[in-house]
Amino acid sequence: MKKIIYYALVLAGMLSMNACSDDEFVAGNPVMDFKTEAADALFGDSLPFTIKASDVDVPLSTLKAQLFYGEEKVSETVIRTKVSGEDYSGKLYIPYYKNIPNGKATLKYVLQNINFTLTERETELTLARPDFPYLTLVAEEGEYRLEKTDLYQYAITGKFPQKVKGYIKTPKVGTNGNELTFGWENGAVEVGTTDLIPFSNSKAGKYTISFNSYSYEAAPFVKLQVNGTEMDMVDDNNYKVELTLEPGAEVSFEGIPEFEDWTVDGDFLKAGDDGKFTFLPVSGKYRITANFTFKYVFVEAMNGSNLATLQTDGTGAIWIIGEGIGKPSVGANEVGWNTGKALCMSPIAAKKYQITVVAGKGIKTDKINFKFFHQKDWGGEFGGKDITTDGAIIGIGTGAVADGGNGHDNGNLYLQDGQTLAAGHIYKIVVDVTGGNTKAKMTVTDEGEQPIEIKNMSMGGVKLNSTDGEIYTGVLNLTQNAEVTTGGMGNLEDWFIDPDYFQLNEDGELVFLPLDGSYRITANLARKYVSVVRMNGANEATLGDDGHGAIWLMGWGVGSPSLDQQFGWTPGAAYCLPEVAPKIYRFTCTAGPEKGSEFGHRIRFDYLDAKFFFQDGWGGEFSGDNALTLAAGTEAFLKQPGNLQLVENLEQDATYVLTVDLTAGNNKGIISFEKQ
Repeated sequence: MKKIIYYALVLAGMLSMNACSDDEFVAGNPVMDFKTEAADALFGDSLPFTIKASDVDVPLSTLKAQLFYGEEKVSETVIRTKVSGEDYSGKLYIPYYKNIPNGKATLKYVLQNINFTLTERETELTLARPDFPYLTLVAEEGEYRLEKTDLYQYAITGKFPQKVKGYIKTPKVGTNGNELTFGWENGAVEVGTTDLIPFSNSKAGKYTISFNSYSYEAAPFVKLQVNGTEMDMVDDNNYKVELTLEPGAEVSFEGIPEFEDWTVDGDFLKAGDDGKFTFLPVSGKYRITANFTFKYVFVEAMNGSNLATLQTDGTGAIWIIGEGIGKPSVGANEVGWNTGKALCMSPIAAKKYQITVVAGKGIKTDKINFKFFHQKDWGGEFGGKDITTDGAIIGIGTGAVADGGNGHDNGNLYLQDGQTLAAGHIYKIVVDVTGGNTKAKMTVTDEGEQPIEIKNMSMGGVKLNSTDGEIYTGVLNLTQNAEVTTGGMGNLEDWFIDPDYFQLNEDGELVFLPLDGSYRITANLARKYVSVVRMNGANEATLGDDGHGAIWLMGWGVGSPSLDQQFGWTPGAAYCLPEVAPKIYRFTCTAGPEKGSEFGHRIRFDYLDAKFFFQDGWGGEFSGDNALTLAAGTEAFLKQPGNLQLVENLEQDATYVLTVDLTAGNNKGIISFEKQ
């Protein structure tokens, strides 16, 4: 079907107003002479055309090529036509949409002169979906070829990790075809993006990844459900669902891989023999979160669409923030003064809140320093005058002695002089506000022993010790470039081992990289990563005047083994850079997001505010007379002077090496930052 339409705009009003003028309005006559045109095309094509455009009476303005799916204009190309009688060439993109079958479209060409006179031509265009011979999954680990298994259906079966992130690209098909990409956008696969699709299976191993180029359906994705309600993805490592629950209600989980190895918060959910759980707290709305980093399910009370806070009548929620406590373990996930990690106490009865921890695992046996808050953030809190206890082991601070207090921080919990918690014993802490929020009472009861399994783990022939069965430590004398044997750790490829301290050789053995010395090794069995600190006798090493020893990194935007554990400005949490050559220190980091980062993501791609210190905490630092200078090329990444800050965003998932060179002296240090 072809149709030619000619519009002559005769401006009668203008002619009458200019009756005394010798000028006469000329509409013009735009003419299109088609040199090339197509009768059919493929979705995703860039359709070429060449048209000779002319108007002998009036200068031309524009040539438009337009494509309509039904009544909807889906694509347009506009060309300025400055000279009459010339050929004009262009390309019109044929959009590639999902669930659109082969069919007809309307192709319209419009030529216009400066007096708005138009000539149009419409033609029917036959469109078909390209039949790709294969697709390519561009993943973080490399590229994988998805073979065609049926019309529009592609798949690959192989051995993959539990999570595979990547986007899909097509080969060019036909003379006018384009390479198309399919990525992740707003929780679904969409065309035209390379944002990574978060494929995930119930577990690592052999499974099939598939994609349908017609419907954009992709698989597999872990479908996590609680009581039949699908959990929403918070980030790559966290899924949540919000439910209204009654005490005694049955709660079941589906789709979580290897769920038998997970920890579920027992203050909220009691495990049954059938794999299901019984809900324990009072009636209300609760957020249930599955954290894949720690293989841990935790629960938080809610008020409508927000996390609950303590109300003036004593209902709502009480939160714990501070040091020496954490779930599923304090070693793997200590709360500290990070409000985002605050623990929600279980409202076991009206105005009564409970948390249960195992000493040596969920709570430290020898030192605690946390307190109770009204919300999962700073704000209302229980000061020493608001809460009392008559316990003999755990006390509550009432402030400075000079102000009439007991010498402990106001409202903070501490261990009484000479007291420790019995390792392996279960302690139940209850806060009762039935008498009012300023007359709270805390009770602590020892519920008996819960034996902790301690594995036989070693490195370099030295046994690593543990009190909680999760964190194993030992001090070793290590030699640069020497192999380090391991025991009880299984396949080392399943672990994240600090790449600046160790590397795996071809035999699968660890090779130590820094200078000879004494080092404290920490193996986190719960999360499978190894961290290292240089030692000086029984103490952590510091930077010596001769430039040897250790340099420590604190601040935000850096963390290890991932950005889930940023160092912040907390003494004791700083990172010890290894001395990889005399007076040269190194930190290798992959750029990643603040939340949902993976092992190896040790620097934020979009933010950095950090500094190097001489020790693990405040004291000597690289500032003032000791300020570091930037090596050539580093100014493209880091600002100077002051704290380390980024000039612009780093490339996500790219690896960078940060080096501090003190060979010219501690007060003439040079810092370099290079992309690998």
